[in-house]
Amino acid sequence: MTPQAPTPIASSAIAGGFDAAVIERAIATGALIETASGLIPSGAGHDETHDESHGETNPAAQGALPELLEHERSILSAVLAGPSDNRELWGLFRRRIGLRFNEAVPASLWTSAEHRAVADEIDATFRAERDIQAIQAESLRQSLRQRAIDGRFQGSLQALDTAIAELLRWADGSSNHDFELACTLFQSAKARQLFYPELRRLLAREQRDICIDGELEACRTALNAAVSITSGRFHSRRSCGTAADAAAESLALAQVPLSERPQPISTGIPSFDLDMRGGIIPGQGEGTYVIAARSGVGKTTVAVAAAMGLAMGGAGVLFFSCELSRRAIGARLLAHYSRRAHGLYTPQYSANDLEGRGNAIAGADLERLQRWSADFAQGRSPSGDAMGPLLYESQFGATVEQFAAVVEDAKAACPQLSAVFLDHFHAMGSSPGFGPNTTAELAARAMQIKALAGRCEVDVFVVAQLNRGAYNNPTGPDVSHLAGTSELERYASAVWLIDRPKTDGYSAPAAGLLEVHHGKFRHGQLASDDLSKTAIRLDRAHCYLEADEARRVFIGSSLYPGVEAL
Repeated sequence: MTPQAPTPIASSAIAGGFDAAVIERAIATGALIETASGLIPSGAGHDETHDESHGETNPAAQGALPELLEHERSILSAVLAGPSDNRELWGLFRRRIGLRFNEAVPASLWTSAEHRAVADEIDATFRAERDIQAIQAESLRQSLRQRAIDGRFQGSLQALDTAIAELLRWADGSSNHDFELACTLFQSAKARQLFYPELRRLLAREQRDICIDGELEACRTALNAAVSITSGRFHSRRSCGTAADAAAESLALAQVPLSERPQPISTGIPSFDLDMRGGIIPGQGEGTYVIAARSGVGKTTVAVAAAMGLAMGGAGVLFFSCELSRRAIGARLLAHYSRRAHGLYTPQYSANDLEGRGNAIAGADLERLQRWSADFAQGRSPSGDAMGPLLYESQFGATVEQFAAVVEDAKAACPQLSAVFLDHFHAMGSSPGFGPNTTAELAARAMQIKALAGRCEVDVFVVAQLNRGAYNNPTGPDVSHLAGTSELERYASAVWLIDRPKTDGYSAPAAGLLEVHHGKFRHGQLASDDLSKTAIRLDRAHCYLEADEARRVFIGSSLYPGVEAL
């Protein structure tokens, strides 16, 4: 009797039912892995993607998931779509993944060459490395064409244009999701792409009696990378400094001749420079400085004068207000410029006039203002020297998180940014999890501002409120009178408490005359004798410093044109 051949398993499969042969073949080829928990996909065939044109493995596209590609399209298409500038969206995306102001979005974040190329153009525009400012599809296309004409573009213009067109089509055909949600979905999908392939390799060793140290280490590395993307820490890794680092850096800096070292940029207010070793040094910022006063005394006026002094000296400045409108801030900045350009006191060109609430300006006065405004807009000081970039923003009741977002975006787009003015600390909105202006919330706010200064390498001037104890204190205000928290003073490099001079009760103090109480100066003072209090005189209508008692310390200096010594 002739033995019958065994019936193939496939022949017993029921149409539309479970086919055991398919499972067996998947296990044999490694597409599925048997574990104690059951069968799982091995990721075979998905761990590496090859670039056909170069025959090389593209590490950025390893383990690419279809859903990850969709989330990438959602992010990029949202930033390109529409006629308006989408810079704010790209700044949000950068913050969500945890990039510092000076870090580019990593190419490894994207799974296709087209997405990498588009993202690179967007990010370069955001970081002021392109000739345009607006981030949207048509602006990018025009920039690319112009750079190609000028010979400054290397690559395929057609490929980039096609990629942008496809992303715009995706935007038209997709639902309008919240951008923050799109970022969250992208982070989650990217984390899975980073971690799951290594996890599968580890599980593939489950039933084999072999060493798994290599797989465990790979899993740990992949897990750290996945957590960094979901938690917003996907920035360049920084190793701790060593003794060799300290020796090399210090030795190099110590040898720089005095004439070649960066010089401090003055605030234009001698009483402030006195406690700041002469001013701020761009690129070396990390400090916080507190300008505090009671309501109505003039703390915002002094802050505007200091901001303009730094900008006139060439520093990049951002003035951020939680209680003034953009119109009001702009009027104060131009009023200061006009007074400086005029050279002498004049009631015209005041902030009220420039805000449209005072006298109308016409005739020769208007022509003069138009010339000054043109120079101001072009960043040219009244002396003809170049000013530093001057930015300003208004967000009523902004939280410290919103303030930090504006500063980080501004620093990324304007690397010259060196000083930030916050007006003011106690007008900010409450952060989630805190009540309005509670001690704990104010302490956390002060710490976040200090961290922001170090992270963005800027000096932050914090305008703050004094509490009621400062009203009748016979010796004037001190740091204990800062409203709400002592943490503001703790983190500050200098604290200036501004008040009106005490009078005998019968006579009024001279117009614009104020006292600056030097509550703290961590790095000492430039004066030979400690000055705990100095007098200043302001032209409040123009946010302009007319005279300063500390001017005597800087006799012979040309840093304070037009400022008298009281």
